Amino acid sequence: MPGLWRNRTFTLLFWAQAMSLAGSGVTTVALALMVHKMAGPATATAVLGQALMLRIAAFLLFSQPAGILADRLNRKAILIASDLSRLVILAFFPFITTVWQVYAAVFVLNSLTAFFTPAFDASLPEIVGDELYVKALSYSRVTVDIEAIAGPAIAGLLVAVVGLRWVFWFDAATYLVSAIMISFVAVPGAGRQHGSLAPSALWKELTYGTRVLLRNPSIRQALLMSLAEAMAGASAIVVTIVYVRDFLHGTELQYSLTMAAVGAGSAICAVGLGRITARMERAERDGSRQHALRHLWSRRSLFVGGLALAASLLPASASPSLMLFGLLWILNGAGQALVAIPTSTLVASHTQPDERGRAFAAHFAITHACWLVSYPLTGRLAERIGPTETFLVCGLACLAITAMAFVAGLGRRNAHGILR
Repeated sequence: MPGLWRNRTFTLLFWAQAMSLAGSGVTTVALALMVHKMAGPATATAVLGQALMLRIAAFLLFSQPAGILADRLNRKAILIASDLSRLVILAFFPFITTVWQVYAAVFVLNSLTAFFTPAFDASLPEIVGDELYVKALSYSRVTVDIEAIAGPAIAGLLVAVVGLRWVFWFDAATYLVSAIMISFVAVPGAGRQHGSLAPSALWKELTYGTRVLLRNPSIRQALLMSLAEAMAGASAIVVTIVYVRDFLHGTELQYSLTMAAVGAGSAICAVGLGRITARMERAERDGSRQHALRHLWSRRSLFVGGLALAASLLPASASPSLMLFGLLWILNGAGQALVAIPTSTLVASHTQPDERGRAFAAHFAITHACWLVSYPLTGRLAERIGPTETFLVCGLACLAITAMAFVAGLGRRNAHGILR
């Protein structure tokens, strides 16, 4: 859409995010390979699951304070400081030699990410405006998918050229590029005055975003579906390494390409959903009906996404070949996008600019709390019952969660189809 890409601020932020997330994708793959070699096949999934659990714990611990800062301080400064701090941490990754060092490095790195993401997400609606927001969110989702597409491909190349341990410096370089690009844009919503934050009001501020989200039934329904997204996503991230490397006896390159399939499915679906919904909303000029239309396609997207997640996992329990497994993982990525995009859209549609930092921080915390449960659960399941049985359990869980979310939305809509 020309109007979106003529927006210089969005374009630079898009590429800054794309660069840093491509580096993060490299780190995710390299970390899985490092843990697989360091801990051995027998315990690799458990160690990786625990490391990713610490990642989510960092998000939960720091995202709510980060949301308060995003509504009070200069968001541009927060974004740049987060990038440069992560650069420093990643510079030490090649020297990790023990499992406890993996845990510590993952926790610190993602504590810094918890400050970047709410500031970025809260700024996006104001940067592009309401009319282009879903389109911008879809392309922003694509940058997340670049982490899963370009990351594994680049990781495979870099591992072959420079060796596993030195791959992490590529990620460090991407954060430097991101910080430089952000320095050239004006990020809106910075430096608002909220008055002093007294200790007595701290708890109220920390929970404000959560209360904003949970008071809206449609957002609650979407957040429930985030649990299904997390179960399917954790299955892909934690269990794929064991299924491809130890069950199918695939190579590191085949593992990387399989992980890239998840991102490819998500990216294709995100672009398609953005274009379809933009066309639908442009055709409806009445503000209230346009809002109702946004709720309608969001609800349908959530339901179809949940079914897609289950449909990707249940056949994977039948020990498919590498080719078929990759196709199922494309569907897995598409289902994740169909859940994630409407959830963020509903949050932006039901919040004001001066509270979006806290609202998106709460969204970040709640959705990642689902991953906090899913990561260790899938890791332990794969260790105890095997990868294919884990796919079966997680697929059935996605079906159950989708049914619960669908039932929760019945009988509570007004004349426009909006959940009351």
